[in-house]
Amino acid sequence: MPASAQRLALYSRTLGIPEVLMLGRYNYSRARDGLVTHSHPGCLEICYLEKGTQLYRVGNREYVLTGGDIFVTFPDEKHSTGESPEEKGRLYWMIIKVPRKSGSFLNCAPEDGRELARQLLAMPRRHFAGQPELKTILDDLIAACQCRKDPLRHVTIQNRIVDYLLRVIACSHRQMKPGISQPISTLLRHIEAHVQEALPVGALATRVGLSVPRFKARFKNEVGIPPAEYVMRRKIDAAKKLLAKPGTTVTDVSFELNFSSSQYFATVVRRYLGCSPRDLLR
Repeated sequence: MPASAQRLALYSRTLGIPEVLMLGRYNYSRARDGLVTHSHPGCLEICYLEKGTQLYRVGNREYVLTGGDIFVTFPDEKHSTGESPEEKGRLYWMIIKVPRKSGSFLNCAPEDGRELARQLLAMPRRHFAGQPELKTILDDLIAACQCRKDPLRHVTIQNRIVDYLLRVIACSHRQMKPGISQPISTLLRHIEAHVQEALPVGALATRVGLSVPRFKARFKNEVGIPPAEYVMRRKIDAAKKLLAKPGTTVTDVSFELNFSSSQYFATVVRRYLGCSPRDLLR
């Protein structure tokens, strides 16, 4: 299935690894219905958000992922996307049955399998920065699953899974993402205060004294998403508040937030929230 496919799910029968119950990837151009509260008995779930933004809730706490983040739910933990949809972006997830006692694990030698399982369950954080190489490993893994004529297919799948898990464990022990610098922090406040304006990327780059390519790279590295997407998300947040006011119309809000038309405004709302502006009015 091509990388552009919207949603793909592979199960243990296809993977040939009984401990990996599911490997999935979605690549959404618009928001979809959110995840209801659920859990995975005895299983660890690892999500890698390659691009976009996504909210998850575990208990009463919410976690907001941006591009490059990893999010882990440990066995039996109830989790959901809260009141948020599954957002536009590209996300990979893996559900793994992790033995709590001694036993074989991922066809590793017994001692190695026990230590790998122990370290997976002992990861110190559930939300942390990943690394770009994870996407390559996961795409290679998916491609290997679909290449049934390769005589080394099973070996490739097993090695890619172990490599991925070792890298996730290493990422969980690294320091948190570097903080947002003062120039970018000041710019975020400017965007919030002028969200009703057009806010083109070129003008934002000029405010921090950078060329557009350098600004885009620095902004995404510090904030986690591209500047144009950040601006659009702030406009959507502002739109939700405006649409909650009595007597407000969709057309009023679209022009107040500098959208070119109410039709384009409606398209953007559907893309990010999975519903129409009129649904928000109701």
